[in-house]
Amino acid sequence: MAVKRVITADRRLVFEHVALPHLDAVYNAAIRLTRNADDAEDLLQETILRAYRFFHQFTEGTNCRAWLLAILYNNFRNAYRRGGREQPAATTEEFDREVEARSMQADQSGFNPEDLIGGRFVGRQIEAALSTIPAEFREALLLVDLHELNYQEVADVLEVPLGTIKSRVSRGRALMRVALRDFDRAREKTGS
Repeated sequence: MAVKRVITADRRLVFEHVALPHLDAVYNAAIRLTRNADDAEDLLQETILRAYRFFHQFTEGTNCRAWLLAILYNNFRNAYRRGGREQPAATTEEFDREVEARSMQADQSGFNPEDLIGGRFVGRQIEAALSTIPAEFREALLLVDLHELNYQEVADVLEVPLGTIKSRVSRGRALMRVALRDFDRAREKTGS
């Protein structure tokens, strides 16, 4: 019995050391997916519980943040499907569009994304520009540029081919340049 306690204690300590430093990044991704602080906290909790339960499957030396984000995205997709809010989508892109449309309809009273994440990571213009680009480009761009995952890790998290991720990041960056240029021009016209 004492051996099992030691193994469990060691597992917990290793998990805390390896996985828990990524909580902020995982929470930020949950906020972006759910667009609701309470739902993001629930999603984060489910993700961490599942990660701990299956921590024996984590490959030491690989990117733990990518592993946690993959669990987060899978939990989000599974919860969304279980909720009966969706008819089966024919493609991943169709699913992503539907998730984005429904999440935009969620009650956001009292929710200020800038207070939660924007203040620490991106300015108002970037946040506004991000909100103008389609979800599939925004997700890939955020995972690469904000969460600092490599293209293969993002492909694994989003469960799409590597070439698709490269294309989405490239197009997302191009769309961001246009959106930021448009915001800058609008600001110059208003003089603010």
